[in-house]
Amino acid sequence: MKKINIFKNIAVGLIIVIMSTITLFFIAQAKESNHPASNNKSWQLVWSDEFDGHDIDGNKWSHVVDCYGGGNNEQQCYTDRQQNSFVKDGLLNIIAQREDFVGSANADGSMSRTTTLPYTSSKLRTMNKGDWLYGRFEIRAKLPYGQGTWPAIWMLPTDYVYGGWAASGEIDIVEAANLKTPSGAVDAIKNELESRIHGTLHFGEAWPNNVHSGTAYKFAATMNPADSFHTYAIEWQEGEIRWYVDDIHYATQRKSGWYSKYLLNDELVVGEGSAPYDQKFHLILNLAVGGAWASGANNKGIDEAAYPQKLQIDYVRVYQCNLSVNTGAGCETIGENAELVKGHKIITPDKTLALGANFDLYQSALNEVLVFNLYDPGNSISYHEVTTENGRALSIKQQGDNGNIALQYPAHADLSHLFEKGQLVFDVKIKSRETNSKLLVKLGSGWPMVSDVELPHHKIGQWQQVRLNIAELINSGNSKHTDPLMKAVINNIHSLFVVEPKGPMELLLKNIRFENRP
Repeated sequence: MKKINIFKNIAVGLIIVIMSTITLFFIAQAKESNHPASNNKSWQLVWSDEFDGHDIDGNKWSHVVDCYGGGNNEQQCYTDRQQNSFVKDGLLNIIAQREDFVGSANADGSMSRTTTLPYTSSKLRTMNKGDWLYGRFEIRAKLPYGQGTWPAIWMLPTDYVYGGWAASGEIDIVEAANLKTPSGAVDAIKNELESRIHGTLHFGEAWPNNVHSGTAYKFAATMNPADSFHTYAIEWQEGEIRWYVDDIHYATQRKSGWYSKYLLNDELVVGEGSAPYDQKFHLILNLAVGGAWASGANNKGIDEAAYPQKLQIDYVRVYQCNLSVNTGAGCETIGENAELVKGHKIITPDKTLALGANFDLYQSALNEVLVFNLYDPGNSISYHEVTTENGRALSIKQQGDNGNIALQYPAHADLSHLFEKGQLVFDVKIKSRETNSKLLVKLGSGWPMVSDVELPHHKIGQWQQVRLNIAELINSGNSKHTDPLMKAVINNIHSLFVVEPKGPMELLLKNIRFENRP
């Protein structure tokens, strides 16, 4: 009987080993089957983390430890504790949870200043352990949900050769805010839940003169990126970056729509070639809580009851194109319906700008030296051009409380000659508004050097002309700051006209211009 039991135990042990081997094989096959780059044999794997061990690999990842808040009022402290980040069952887990925590208030993590924030989470990066110029960056992940969640899988420059953020660039592979809460999209239908992810570039000059461009990808009504794993990727080559979800190419940006301006020998110069996206970048994985975007969108604020939340990563893989490692070109996966994001063009300064009696900003069309810039942290504001009974106009719709549309001169304008007698003139027609909503008009030299005034409540459905004295507008200062020095600088105006609805509103604008009266 004992021999029989021994043989039984051996048999059972063999079966367990065989079944475990088969299970691991099918898990590996499942991972590979979800790997779009395997379809193009010219992509060569150069770095990866499958998270198959028991711990986070310190040779590949470092923790960022601080309570800095990301510079935009995020409410989490990033820690290196196991309760906030760990590997289990082949997955990296980044956990955001409600707890008061004391830590560094500085971006560099130094303890010269400390603060207490109400959430903890984790932020991992490959800086100086994995840094790349060009390639395919592919991450399979399941995103968190709930009001206030802000997961991000992104890249920053390792050496900042063009200066501080964002002159040296930023690449956001995938971000999302408040998944599965009521959607704040302008085209959302009733009871639609948030399912958009975003791919974005940040570039231009060092803050606050930075700009950004990107687009969103909305999942089908029956799917949500918080319900299951999806593969997010970019393909980055010289002069071009493309975004993918589950091998669907949904967006492209090119060097014609990005730029870098930085100080060199005390002179502001423009980066050549593909700058700033011609240097090495590293990967970052984090789960933020709140902040300007997440707290300002959807239901607003942070839903404490939704926490803890987790960002789960199945794998991270980096490929280089073996057809041309130096440029990254030749291995492209191109989709016919991908959006070509316009981005921002750099404009050479024109010292004669607005020197005449009148300078039209928008007269049936946007002045060719200007660009539109939509600031939409709450995913609630939109604009488009329409034909009215009296010509072309801008139609603006705000469904939330945050966001604005700016008519910008990227090179910055000297409007000193308009200060004493100049006026900002435009026609406005309020189509609808909530009682407590406000309408601000601004001039800006880059945040927080902004001046704004609140317009009086105009009659609904009627065109009315508005005239604002430039001097009075400049001297009104920034209503969000008590410091009187926080105001637009007349010889360095970046945003020549900004309209900011504070609350649900729909309006039309036309005949926007500067007038310089004798």
